[in-house]
Amino acid sequence: MSTHGRTLPRRLKRESSSEQVAEHIRRLIMSGELVKGERLRQEDLAEELGVSRIPVREAIIALDREGWLDFESNRGAHVAGLAADDIRDHYELRGLVFGLLARRVVETATDEDVKALSALAAEMKRAPDIVEFAVTNERLIRQIVRLAASPRLTAALLVTPAIMHHDFYEFVPTGRKNQEAGVAAFMRALKQRSADGADTAMRTMLRRQGQAVLAAFTASGVVGRE
Repeated sequence: MSTHGRTLPRRLKRESSSEQVAEHIRRLIMSGELVKGERLRQEDLAEELGVSRIPVREAIIALDREGWLDFESNRGAHVAGLAADDIRDHYELRGLVFGLLARRVVETATDEDVKALSALAAEMKRAPDIVEFAVTNERLIRQIVRLAASPRLTAALLVTPAIMHHDFYEFVPTGRKNQEAGVAAFMRALKQRSADGADTAMRTMLRRQGQAVLAAFTASGVVGRE
């Protein structure tokens, strides 16, 4: 029986990664099953999910960096909760980094690179569902990061990890629309070789996504819950 008194999905496989454990914990927080201040016991989570404590600890450390949890070695992990300013600041920072990446791509991308990105953008638009859309979007983002070829900016992304991962487009109703519009604006700027335009497109897109996430979290009670 779950020590948190909630129904669990089927147990994770033994080889489950820390990312899968982290995704499970995020779902519990976003659904309201884990509330601000609630303590997470590593041994209980490991038993519930059928994994060792190693991926659980790694997941907790990652979620501490993302702001979902407060983790101290001597006190354990507690649900931190998110404030409205946390979300706004997070997406502003992500926008700054992606804006700089976009500038670098404008400066370095060849005509063939632009064609490849354009093909991915078109594939995103044709995606029949949010799962395919998310997968193609991730491919496009990886290509942008690769073309920018900036270890410093790549490292900056690691310290501002996405608040949500696999569930983003399911949880945020306007997420796909915002992403499509932002990518289209970036591609127009890229084809025009406008670094300022590409930078603005990325910052605007991330700001809009932040507003959408804040609205979704407020509606679900994640933001503003006492």
